[in-house]
This record gives sequence, structure tokens and C-alpha cells, in this order.
Amino acid sequence: MPALSFPIIAGFIATVIGQFIALSLIPATRGFTAIWPTIICIVAFVVSIGISARLVHGGVDLSVLTPIITVSLQIGILIVAVTVYGESASMAKIGLLVGAALMIGAATRL
Repeated sequence: MPALSFPIIAGFIATVIGQFIALSLIPATRGFTAIWPTIICIVAFVVSIGISARLVHGGVDLSVLTPIITVSLQIGILIVAVTVYGESASMAKIGLLVGAALMIGAATRL
């Protein structure tokens, strides 16, 4: 994996933000029947996957990229689900999420 330069860090951040926006908008698309949320959701997914592809092409290991993005999205989406969409988050759910994040972090170091 190349050194963590500004373009790589910016790419990671852009990928996470793009996927976060897309995932956050899924309920607003109403099953892809609401046109503008659907368009924004699809564009955000396509752009963020494109950035991920460029990162991998540039030498970032897929086995590093995917877990970092996954953990970031899980935590962010849980916050949005609870605060915006009124979903419940039990201590068990939060504990399992944190445990999974720790295991993913440990696995990427192997």
C-alpha cells in the first residue's frame, strides 16, 4: 500500500461521505419511486464506488479499504437511523457494532 498522501486520504473521505449520503437517502427514495432522492442516491453510490476503484488502482489494498469504509458507514448510518429516522438502538446493537468494528480492525492488521 502506498504512503498515506493527501489524495489517498481525501479519496477515503470522499468515498465514505458519498456512500453515507447514498445510504442515508435510501428511505427517502421510497423504494426508488421519489425521483430526486433516487437520482442523488444513485449518483452518490456511483461516484463513491468510482473513487474506491481509483484508490485500488492507485495501489491501496482492497483488504484495507473495504473494512475501513464498512466500519465508518456502520457507525454513521446507525447515528442517522436513530436521529433522523427514529429507529431504536439497544445497548446490545451498539455493543455488537463496536465489537465488530474492533474485530475488523484487528483482522486488517493480520
